[in-house]
Amino acid sequence: MPWHDITFKGTFYSIFMRSPSQAASAGSDSMLPVKTTVWGKIMRGLQKMLQISLYHPQTLDYFRSYSAVVAERQRDLLEEGSLVIHPLSLLSIIWKSFMILVNLAHMTFFPFRLFFVLQPLEEVSLHVYDTRFLPIHILCLLDVIMNFNIGYTEIHYSAIVLDRKSIARRYLLSSFFWDLLTSTPFAYTMLYMEVYSPRLILAAHCIPLLRAAKICSVSASLKTFIKLFSRSYIVQGVIITAVVVVLTAHWCACLMYLPPVLTYYWTGAIPPDYNYYLNKTRNLLNHSIRSRYTKAIVIVVSAFFGTGFSMFHSVLPDELLIHSLIIVYAKTCMVFTLVFSVKAYLTTYDSTTRYYALMNQVEEYMKYRQFPVALKKRMRAFYEYRYQKNYFKGQADLDSLSEELRDEVRLHTSRSLIHKVKLFEDIPASVVGTVLGCLRSEVFLANDLVVAAGEFGDCMYFIATGTVAVYSLKGVEVCHLEDGAHFGEVALLMKDSKRAATVVAVENTQMYRLDADDFKRYILTYPMLYERIETLASRRMNEIVLVDDTFRHEKERNLSIHSSQQDVTPLPHMPT
Repeated sequence: MPWHDITFKGTFYSIFMRSPSQAASAGSDSMLPVKTTVWGKIMRGLQKMLQISLYHPQTLDYFRSYSAVVAERQRDLLEEGSLVIHPLSLLSIIWKSFMILVNLAHMTFFPFRLFFVLQPLEEVSLHVYDTRFLPIHILCLLDVIMNFNIGYTEIHYSAIVLDRKSIARRYLLSSFFWDLLTSTPFAYTMLYMEVYSPRLILAAHCIPLLRAAKICSVSASLKTFIKLFSRSYIVQGVIITAVVVVLTAHWCACLMYLPPVLTYYWTGAIPPDYNYYLNKTRNLLNHSIRSRYTKAIVIVVSAFFGTGFSMFHSVLPDELLIHSLIIVYAKTCMVFTLVFSVKAYLTTYDSTTRYYALMNQVEEYMKYRQFPVALKKRMRAFYEYRYQKNYFKGQADLDSLSEELRDEVRLHTSRSLIHKVKLFEDIPASVVGTVLGCLRSEVFLANDLVVAAGEFGDCMYFIATGTVAVYSLKGVEVCHLEDGAHFGEVALLMKDSKRAATVVAVENTQMYRLDADDFKRYILTYPMLYERIETLASRRMNEIVLVDDTFRHEKERNLSIHSSQQDVTPLPHMPT
């Protein structure tokens, strides 16, 4: 499997679309013995999921060749902890992608449970939401166990650590206690055991909120997951920014009720002066969850879009503080989003921006040189047709590539031209790529003279898009040539190198020019190409001569008819 084809889609195709024999030989790269029993095949498949995988989007960031990946698999098997999950394995990316949803659900539901699901303190019991949210706790505890079995990557040294002791030591010193604390269902346990101390229940409900500190690691995992489908920085940034904005907006809506909820759990009574925007009664227990959340989210959205502070109608200092912090965060978030949007726009439309900058320079130059209106229109038409409103230095980019890769890029970008030009049929790709490397793009507008009959010919042309008209030495139109055609080779084969025809662009036409030196170096030295061009040149020369002869005979016939009509003397008029 070629290393340059190892992308998510490319790997999928190369693994599942090849022949059984190829797939069997490729399976040996896992370094695992082949099993014949059903159970053995299942265990082998599970063990392969623990190894480094080409499906993982970060594999290319750490290993630059396919042989390096195979060597990493061998190292994984030889180490003592061979059952440790490789951080670049298929199982790792599946589990971490799944935990993105679990962590986002954790950060969303538990704040909602604390600030919106309120019960009279004398009737506190296990709520239906507590039972529904229990699986999230279980999955988070399972994630703690998985973290002891997944290797990690050294950021500074780009090394993969698979030693189980090192993994455990690193996890214990980093986020183990934090993850364990926020994953344990304290509130569920207390309510199930009928411990009805409001302050203890408040503390138990507040502990899961600390998991919001994992937002950075969740964003990193989300970025890795997005790389499975797109390597675009813009796509990754847009999705991550959208997730963070929506999540934090939800948190802000929850924090709108922070003062009264804390007071309620701490003192046992809801203060009457909070939440003026609830209108008639400000007792939270008298409003439905939907009503409270809707009002809070409307206020938060208004803060994000800057509709003003006056709509909050807050009078108490602590509530004013909460609202002010929400507004400050909302403005900061909007500024960041705006900056990111501008950066994304400039990155996405950089070539278009550079095109218009180039056109501004062209306009200033035409103004300074006082171009006539007709010439200005032709200049604008040329640049618009040539660059298609996107400016980039393609040749400079190609020059930095290796010769083989450069030929491959040219073959790909010129594939439409290759398919149209019959001259290149059954010609080896290496020869075609070399010829394409010598071509130089030129654009001719409608009615532009491309070559003139009788002048010295130093190149030939391939038509990429457009139409040209061919005229003989006598000025008679011979034919029209369109996409994929070529002309000018006759002069390169003639001893005197004189053009046998005049060629004029009928419409805006993009052509590729092949100079005489390159023509002799590559075309004439390849027998099949030379034979085809010689045959075509001979046929075209005969057509031009035939057209000229036909035109000359027609002209002579018309002249003889005209002269014979002039030789007839009219009879004199005889009076009656």
